[in-house]
Amino acid sequence: MSTPLIQQFPSLAAYPPSFLKDLLSSPELTEAFLFSLPEVQQLAAEVERVGRENDEIAGKNLELRDELLALRDATAQSYAHAEGLKRNWADIEKNQKDLYQRVRPSFLHLRLKHSLSAQDEASEKIASAFIEGRSAGNSRPGSRIDSPVPIGDGPADRVSLSYLGLRH
Repeated sequence: MSTPLIQQFPSLAAYPPSFLKDLLSSPELTEAFLFSLPEVQQLAAEVERVGRENDEIAGKNLELRDELLALRDATAQSYAHAEGLKRNWADIEKNQKDLYQRVRPSFLHLRLKHSLSAQDEASEKIASAFIEGRSAGNSRPGSRIDSPVPIGDGPADRVSLSYLGLRH
């Protein structure tokens, strides 16, 4: 007998037609027949094995649960700390830039030039006041400009005064 069912499932050709009709009419017989097939038994064994593996994995997960929760909390705290440091970074960077600005070679050179210029002006003012025999005006009380040292006759005095053009 060659029916479309037998053509599609050749393994059913080994069973008599009455058995196949009984299979179609009884759900219990169909279930028993299906579970007696080697392919279905192999699939059932595979499902059982996968279920046991899932149970083992779930047990391991439960064993690690407390440790993983503690690790998650520590990670969250570390992340919050890092975010706080990140927020402070802009202020730290600005402060560092301000500090570096004051010690940059170009800034120090500029300050040195200004100081040198101011010192030259002050020195010229003091020298002019000394030569003219008057007070420098902004000198401190009791300074050498307000009360010059008497000219002595020592060799150092002769050199310094001759350098200024005041003594021969």
